[in-house]
Formats: sequence, structure tokens, C-alpha cells
Amino acid sequence: MLVCGLGVVVALGAGAAGARGQEDSASDPEKQARRERQGAGLRGGIWDVRDLTEVSGAKYSTSPAFEGYFQKGLDLHLAIESTAGVWRRRQTMEQDGGLGGGTVREEVNSYVVPLFTALKLYPFTRPDDAFEPFVSAGVGLALGIDDRTTTSSDLLGLGAGSGTAMLTGFGFRGGAGVEWRFSQAFGLSASGRYQWIRFGGELGGERTFKGPAFEAGLTYRFQYR
Repeated sequence: MLVCGLGVVVALGAGAAGARGQEDSASDPEKQARRERQGAGLRGGIWDVRDLTEVSGAKYSTSPAFEGYFQKGLDLHLAIESTAGVWRRRQTMEQDGGLGGGTVREEVNSYVVPLFTALKLYPFTRPDDAFEPFVSAGVGLALGIDDRTTTSSDLLGLGAGSGTAMLTGFGFRGGAGVEWRFSQAFGLSASGRYQWIRFGGELGGERTFKGPAFEAGLTYRFQYR
């Protein structure tokens, strides 16, 4: 009976060890996939903001949109992406200085700084594939910075001055793109998206900034040895 009991215990132990081994081997690919999807990158492109108000007599210009991101893998096909970007709109206007003579020139630089978190889905590929299409969607907060400078050409300098104001807002984005890795660590990306941001007050005379964006950049996948 003792020998039989010992044999049962050994058999159960071997079965449990085998089950644990199968479980570990099954979980390893998912764990490896999460590690292989971790990375970072830089992107730049155009944010075509629509329906912005323009004051008669003022001149406007915009900068390219730049963005950095950090990506953490969740499973074989899903990752979470944290981004920080910046886009600028410049408004300049000149007008008569009035009693002081000369002209007064006002320049307003309005910066939109989105801080978003997005889910990124690779529906058809695995982390070791070189070419990967993806879709993404996310929400987050945004900072708005108005940097206003006024200069005057009259001798007394009447009306000259400067100031900075900051606002907070919220927004969302959604889009799709592709990534192509030309080495184990480095790759290129190209994507398009729609982005909508609204502030609690006026930023450069606007509260809502919305429109499509198109961008390309460099990607980096963290290497684990």
C-alpha cells in the first residue's frame, strides 16, 4: 500500500509539473510579445487645423506638428502609446500707433501641446514582422500657451510689452498607419489621423482646434538580451 501510495504521489507530482510546464510554455510567447512591442519614437508632419478665425489685416503662419511617444506592449496584437506633441500658430498684426506716432506690431504665438494616451492595434501581424499596419485611438489632456509680444516704433515705446498665458483642455484622436522595421531595433512609420482639442478659454482667439494630420517618423524597439 505504501509503494502504491508513493507511486500515486509521484504520478500526481509529475502531472502537476507537466501542467505547469505547459502553462509556462504557453505564456512565454505572450510575455515575449509584450517585451518586443515596447519602444519609442519621434514623428513630424502636418496638422491641417480647420475653421480657424482670421482677423482682417493680420498675417498667419503655422509650424509642423512634432510628437514623441513611448509604447508598451499589452499582448500579441495590442499596445498602449503615451504621446507628447507640439504645434504652433503665429499671428502678427501692425496698426497705427495713435498719439504716440509710428506703428504698433503685435505678435501672438499660440502653442497646442497634446498629452494623449492611445490604444494601438496590430490586427494582422506579430511583433517579429517587418511590415505592420495598425489602427489607433486615444484621449487625453492638452496644454495651450499664448505668448504675446507687442513692440512700438514710436520714440516713447508706448504700447510695448509682453505676456504669457496658459490654458488646459481635452481632446481625442483616431487614425491608422504602417510601421516598417529595416533593422532589429530601428524602423520608419507613416500615419494619418483626425485630432480634436477644445480648451476652457480662448487660445489665440480660438477654443477648438480640429482637423486631419499626416506624419512620418523614426521608431525604435527596445532590445532585450
